[in-house]
Parts: sequence; structure tokens; C-alpha cells
Amino acid sequence: MNLDSATSPLRTNGTARPSGPDAAVVAKDLGRRPRVLLVGPMPPTKGGVTTFMLNLMGSPLSEAFEFIAFTTARPAKRDVIDNWGYGSMLQGGAGRMVLGALITLWHLIAFPFAVIGRGIDLVQIQASDYQVFWESALYALMARALRRPVLFRIGGAFDIFQGQSPPAVQRWIGAVLRLPQCVIAQSHFAHDFIRSAGRGGEIVVLPNWPRDEPTTRPRRSASAAATFLFIAGMEARRKGIEQVLEAAKLLSDRGSSARFHLLAMTPSLLARVASLKLTNIQAAEGRVGHDRVLALMGSTEVLLLPSHGEGFPNTLVEAMAAGMASIVTPVGAVPEMVADGGALVVPVGDSGALAAAIERLAGDAGLREQLGRQAQSILRVRYTAAAALPPLAAAYRRLLASSRSRVGAGPSLEADRP
Repeated sequence: MNLDSATSPLRTNGTARPSGPDAAVVAKDLGRRPRVLLVGPMPPTKGGVTTFMLNLMGSPLSEAFEFIAFTTARPAKRDVIDNWGYGSMLQGGAGRMVLGALITLWHLIAFPFAVIGRGIDLVQIQASDYQVFWESALYALMARALRRPVLFRIGGAFDIFQGQSPPAVQRWIGAVLRLPQCVIAQSHFAHDFIRSAGRGGEIVVLPNWPRDEPTTRPRRSASAAATFLFIAGMEARRKGIEQVLEAAKLLSDRGSSARFHLLAMTPSLLARVASLKLTNIQAAEGRVGHDRVLALMGSTEVLLLPSHGEGFPNTLVEAMAAGMASIVTPVGAVPEMVADGGALVVPVGDSGALAAAIERLAGDAGLREQLGRQAQSILRVRYTAAAALPPLAAAYRRLLASSRSRVGAGPSLEADRP
């Protein structure tokens, strides 16, 4: 397995090992694999960022680089459906807010000791939007002060966060984006937006990929009684829960054959669904493990992602790997992901259009099958470890080489220019 070329394939069957002169030189100089500190939320936290970190730590890159996790996780909030924006810090009650602040302070204090004590060579920080973005900036400042190369991975609905910020805050965001030597964007859409937001240095495009390589498309029901899967989580409102429930009500009134399976629902949402007494909602579950999500993706027909804002949704990648058709909205990287097919696209916030798309797919097994095949075909080409990881490995080596050649250089708020 050759990680020295940004276009070289990565095999994930374990028969090849990462090699190359740059990786070998670094390992020889250090007497070990270079150590990459991954800063971000780890289990029991759930979500796309955690999934990305776990996938990266278990990827073929782990044979060339030693990944060490530094968790920024805080206690989970209970019964929250709008965990987004600056107001999210108030969600979960005063006690949880104080505890979360103390844990965050502890993480910030422990961070430099982890970098020095573990002999870290590179620091990769998982950033997104609002409070998490500014918290990530503190980690980046400390890493630069410790003279460690920094990669900043931008996730979340960063375009909404930056675009809706006042001009002065936008300038601060631009300054933070110039802090790391390399910024990781999840899509070409994100790359262009981050560039326009003030990033002048290197940007690497690194999309998400599924944990397991897709094999054959699962056999799905050919009947008209298709099941539509919606995953709510703590950002259920941003994910489109209101539109899903309104569409379910419309379709119930019409006598449509569509059935809904709702997942990761909070207690208040479960109570709300029960009170609606909609017979087309065949199941509604609370928080579940990732394996349960993947199992349902293998047995249901269509993913619903009528989101109001996205970065690069890991849920959609996993649905594509499972060969699901999808109904999505044109937000974030989603249009880029489904540009060649695999999904029906509806306007943001339009329950009527969502209901029409659901009804269309519910009655057309052939179209569901076609979209599922297209989705899996797109994923095999673009969103696998083999396609995604070589540019990241190349960025790691460039930063390590640059760091060795600039020993003694101090931190700077301006990123190294390519």
C-alpha cells in the first residue's frame, strides 16, 4: 500500500502495508510511527464527527501513523432536539451547563500535557461551528505554541455559521482559519466556502467514507409498502423532523402505502409521535448504537434527510453504501454528493414536496432500485477509504517534513503558504 501519491489506491483487505520513502524517513528519524493526536468527541458521544474519528483510527493509515485520541466530549444532553447555534449551550439545564464548562476547562488544561507527554508529532482538531469552532481555535493556538503542526478539520453547517455571523465575527473566523498549517474540508463545496471565508493556505478535501466497504446491494422489498428511515438525534429540528411529521400526516390522510421508521428520537419526540396516532409510523425508537443504524439501513428502502443545514452528512454516506435511495434537500455538500443520482431533491422546509417525493418512491419499486444502485455506484468511486485517504497521508508527510526543516520556528497566525 503506497501512501506517497495523492492518487495512489489504498487497499483495505490487510494484505498490503503503507510504505514510501517519506514515511520511512520519518519513522526512522523518530524511531517509531509518527503520532497524530485526534482532538474531538469520542464515545460515548455519538454522531458524524465521532464516527469519522473512529473510522480514521481503524483505517489503513493506522499502519503508517499512530493515532491517539484526545476526547473533547461532554455529558450528553437529555431530551434536546435543537442542539445547534450559540443557544445550544443553554440546552440541558443549568447543572449540565456548569458541568460541561468545567469538563471543557479540564480538557484545555490537560491538552498541552497530552501533547508533550505522548510525544505528539501532529495535531488534528475536529472543528465545526459556533462554540465548538472557538473551542477548537484554543486547541490550535496551544498546539502552535508547542510548535506542533496543526490540521483543522471543518465540519457541521459551517457555511450557515460563517454566513450568518456579523462582519467583525467573520473576520475573526477568517483569522482562525489562517491559524493551522492545513485545513481539511469535507467537500469541494466546503473547500470553496472556506477559501472565500479567509483561508489562504493549504486546504485538503477529505470526504467521509463508510466503516465497511460496500459489497453487494441488499435485496429489498419490491412491494409498494416501502419503509422510509429518518434519524433525528439532538439536532432533530435542523434535520427536518417537523417536515417529516407533517409529511407523515399528509400521507396518512391520503391513504398512502408509505411507512416510516423514526430513529434516535428523544423522549419528548416519542411522546409527540404517540399522541399523533399515525398508523403509517410503524416504529419509533430512541437512541441506539451505530450497529443498529447500519442494520436498519440494510432493511429499509429510503433514507429521509430533509435537513435545513449540513456539512457532509455521514448518514447519507452510510445510506449510499447500503444501496438506499434517499430524499434530501440541497444544503451543504449534499448536492455534490447526489449530483450523479441516488436521491430525489426537495426544497428546504417544504413538507408538501417531501410528501410528494415519498409518495412517488413508495409506489415505484423500480425507481427505488435505480436510485439505490446509482448511490452505491457513486460511493464506490468517490467515498471509500481508497479514494479519500491518500491526500490526507500526503498532507501529514508534508507537515512532518516542514516541521523538521523549521525546528525553532515560532507559532504564527498566518498559515504556511503552499
